[in-house]
Amino acid sequence: MCEVKEVPDYERYPVSEEEMGKRYRNWTEVLARQVVTLYRVGREVGGEEFVQRLREEFYRQGKKGASMWMALSGTRPEDFADCTGLPRLQDTIDDAFANFWDGYVESTPHAFEKELKTCPVARIWSREPDICEIMIAASLVGMLEELNPRFRTTGFTKLLTKGDPVCRFRVELAE
Repeated sequence: MCEVKEVPDYERYPVSEEEMGKRYRNWTEVLARQVVTLYRVGREVGGEEFVQRLREEFYRQGKKGASMWMALSGTRPEDFADCTGLPRLQDTIDDAFANFWDGYVESTPHAFEKELKTCPVARIWSREPDICEIMIAASLVGMLEELNPRFRTTGFTKLLTKGDPVCRFRVELAE
């Protein structure tokens, strides 16, 4: 069970939640631009070694985050004996990050495939569309391996950042 901590004074804003939502959107856009800048500088200075290290770090974060996302989605390890627990978990993640969808391409015990129709950083990250594959997909792979080592994904087959109308990813249960 999570311990509820008191909100510090620096997080007590003198404006409405609606107004804060607008300001958080501004912060999201600023941070997305900063990620693009950091990625460009890192790639320029460190080349492919930097990109690979970034991929490894997000993979590790995905593994570490699996238990947190299970707790937030109300799922348990046994829900991931096959792919049937993935919609609940992935919907929790996508809802948290304002990625909206209209259902699933496939949701069976053997496979889960979903298309996301929105993304709050797609416009800005389209300047460096590989960021999604390096950061988001690597994190997804790490999380999936932690949930069930038999889960397999090829990452994104479509990306909003590359001009596709959706982001699409698929997970399969290996035999």
